[in-house]
Amino acid sequence: MNATAGQALTATLRRYFSVGTRTRRYRKGADLHAEMTEAIMFAAQLPGYHTEQTQAALAAGFGAALAYDKHVRGYRVRGELSAKINAMTPWQFAALLGEMADAKVTNTGEGERFFAGMAA
Repeated sequence: MNATAGQALTATLRRYFSVGTRTRRYRKGADLHAEMTEAIMFAAQLPGYHTEQTQAALAAGFGAALAYDKHVRGYRVRGELSAKINAMTPWQFAALLGEMADAKVTNTGEGERFFAGMAA
C-alpha cells in the first residue's frame, strides 16, 4: 500500500528531526515546531537544499506550513486552539502537518477553514 502525501510528510519530519513520542518541543534552545515549518519552506522554495526524496515529501506540506505560520504563530486562531497546538509534542505536530497536507491545505484560506474545523 502506498503512503499518502501527508503520511510521507509526517514520516519524513519525524525521521529528519529524530523525533520520538517523548521528544519535547524545545531541543537545545531550538523550537522544533518552527524548525519543522522552516524545513518545509526550504524544501518548497530552495530546490536542492534537501535530497530529492526528502524534498518531495516535505514540499507537500508547504500550504500547511504557511497556514500554521499565519494563523497559529500570527495569533489569528482562537486562544484555546493556539494553546492546544502549541502544547503538541513534535511527534503530534508532525502528524498535524501531515493531516493538513492530506486535507489538501494548499494555501492560508484553506488553512483557516481547517483550523476552524479543529476549533469546533
